[in-house]
Amino acid sequence: MLPPLLLLPWVWGALAASPPVPPASVTLRVLHIDVFHNASSTDIWGTALLGDLETNSVGCSTCKIRFLQPWVERSLTPKEWQDLELLVHRSLFSFNRTVNRIVQQQGMGYPFVTQGSLGCELHPNGTSRGFYDGGLNGEKFISFDVEAGKWVARRQDKLTIYILDLLNLDKVATIALQFLLRMTCVNTLKSSVQHGKESLARQEKPVAVVFARAPPPAGTPAPVLLVCRVTGFYPRPVRVAWLQDGEEVAPGGRLNSSGILPNADLTYQLRSSLAVEPGARHSYACRVQHSSLGGQSLLIPWGRCTFPGGAVMVSGGFSCLSRVGKGWVQAVGLGQREVEGIRGGCGDGSGEQDGGAEGNRTGLGWGAEQEWGEAEWVGRWGEKG
Repeated sequence: MLPPLLLLPWVWGALAASPPVPPASVTLRVLHIDVFHNASSTDIWGTALLGDLETNSVGCSTCKIRFLQPWVERSLTPKEWQDLELLVHRSLFSFNRTVNRIVQQQGMGYPFVTQGSLGCELHPNGTSRGFYDGGLNGEKFISFDVEAGKWVARRQDKLTIYILDLLNLDKVATIALQFLLRMTCVNTLKSSVQHGKESLARQEKPVAVVFARAPPPAGTPAPVLLVCRVTGFYPRPVRVAWLQDGEEVAPGGRLNSSGILPNADLTYQLRSSLAVEPGARHSYACRVQHSSLGGQSLLIPWGRCTFPGGAVMVSGGFSCLSRVGKGWVQAVGLGQREVEGIRGGCGDGSGEQDGGAEGNRTGLGWGAEQEWGEAEWVGRWGEKG
């Protein structure tokens, strides 16, 4: 019942000389979804990721493994990839047959969806953590305890207990899975980091803009909402904070964040908002800290402009430049990047400011894609309850 284990070449070279440990923590993960329409119709998709880079995918109309990074195909010989695809075919056939037999024995109904997230995480000190989490219809279902070598239930119902007992009775499979997640996965992860080190080291600098939502009608006590949109950055980790009169605003009800979301060009975006009282005589700025900035911070101010042409000078040599209808955001180390559709990037909070096309990196728009982090894999692959 474990075909997703075969979506990456973990079965190859498990006992070969181990490559060096990567300089930072990194994860090798396979995500899969299986849609059982009825006893004779099943759709299966899977994808493999090194960190947040998608390296392989498979869709089982043909079950052909696709290469999503140019260096991935070189990690195995053509014969090894051919043998791996054959192994995927056979394993999927066995998986589907076993699941359909359980459905018949337990009186389950169709359709339903199974999901999985499995792999290993390696740290610079050489320690590692293997994992395998299974879901059913978007809910947590079972997990594999790598240290104990057994499956554990994530919910207590008759079906879960039945499958749990069935899996734990197969001692050969649990021992093989332990070895796979402790040894083979880790060695393959090290090798993949060597092949894909340039891709993993990629750095994309963020572009940020601060604007205010349309103010409430005159006489309305509602606060003004300042928004800081940050986009186009890679890798994923980023820190965005609001400054009031030069001091960082503490977490609380005034602050709200979208969380980090993916862009179509394999970069990331985030939106942070701050509620301020109308007429409050404070200065505000959005501060962005990211590894691509070389230890510097991107500081985007919001406040009354003090120089002709809309330029506001702030500490550290950063500047914010704005024009009606078409703006420029400039920061030390970034150069200039055009920001379409921004009006009044610096001002007193009046007027309407909107981003460009939704989900577009240049327009600083805000797409509706859902974050796909380790804790959110169920949300990407199926509906969450």
